[in-house]
Amino acid sequence: MNTIKPQPNQSSLDVVLTACGTMEGTMQLMFANGCSVTAAVSEEYAIPDTIATDAATMTYMRSNNILPGTKGSE
Repeated sequence: MNTIKPQPNQSSLDVVLTACGTMEGTMQLMFANGCSVTAAVSEEYAIPDTIATDAATMTYMRSNNILPGTKGSE
């Protein structure tokens, strides 16, 4: 099992997209970490090995240095 640490301005959905490449893994990731999508962003999330992923999207995001950060300033 891998982990991911949210970057500045990332919402929990941004973290899911970064970790999985798809929003399909949202509930799996949140459940595995004992939190909800609407909860405050954790310092670190465990990424289950069985989570839904989209390898093509993840490769595209990494190769183009795309890091979603839609949370904005507080």
